Amino acid sequence: MKKLKNTVERLNTLIKEGKIREAFEKYYREDVVIQVNGNSPVIGKDQNRRREMIFLQEIKKLNSAEIKSVTFGGSDDNISMTEWAIHIENKNGKQKTIYRVNVQHWKDDKIINEKLYFCND
Repeated sequence: MKKLKNTVERLNTLIKEGKIREAFEKYYREDVVIQVNGNSPVIGKDQNRRREMIFLQEIKKLNSAEIKSVTFGGSDDNISMTEWAIHIENKNGKQKTIYRVNVQHWKDDKIINEKLYFCND
């Protein structure tokens, strides 16, 4: 569990620093499956890279990314959950807070499955 905690901490540090693409390339498997708010899952790193680029294009500036809580578990100690409050400025200059929870299943030190739950302020 300590190894997973250290890995998640490194991932979350990159995200807090605004290095989202770097975090994605380093900590997500090629065969990752990501599902957002219960929508159909997106399979594969290439497809998810495109989905993430659309999201990132809406952000003009990352003001801060605050971790509210982090939990760990799973029968194989391979699940992490991080609750975020992400403060951004969008392309229209509007300040927004995005509340987001990432539920991540890990395999070989990389994310194999992720479910994202989020809403805007």
